[in-house]
Amino acid sequence: MFQGHSIGNLDAKSRLIIPVKFRKYIKPEAQNKVVLTRGFDKCISIYPLNIWEKVKERLAEKFNTFNSEQRLFLREYLMYVNECEFDSQHRILIPAQLVQFANIKKEILILGLLNKIELWNPEESKKYEKKQPESYEAIAQKVSEMFDINDQI
Repeated sequence: MFQGHSIGNLDAKSRLIIPVKFRKYIKPEAQNKVVLTRGFDKCISIYPLNIWEKVKERLAEKFNTFNSEQRLFLREYLMYVNECEFDSQHRILIPAQLVQFANIKKEILILGLLNKIELWNPEESKKYEKKQPESYEAIAQKVSEMFDINDQI
């Protein structure tokens, strides 16, 4: 499970080294590959290939392509999907359309989010945080009411 954050930089060829603190959670079943796609709130989502296969299965099971909203979501979400293999220096190539979508320049905030990694332009991340109408503590209270996290520990 991915957690924590790190700062990285795109090189001149739009490649990013994924830090070891995240790579260590990519299992052999991923075959040294990740899937990049459009995330939410102007970020890029990265899934290990084996996790992405499960995401695809869930999408196929749960989404009705006869429903126009669900069809639109699937089109938008899957349009930007790119499979990428790590090179010998643990770099992945970030496709130009995703770099543009996330407004990434050079510096990248790399964020672990359980089953995936998010890539953010640090300035976009700050804008996102500032526009949230409630504090972290208020959201934490609401989320904790959905389930009792202490029961799981």
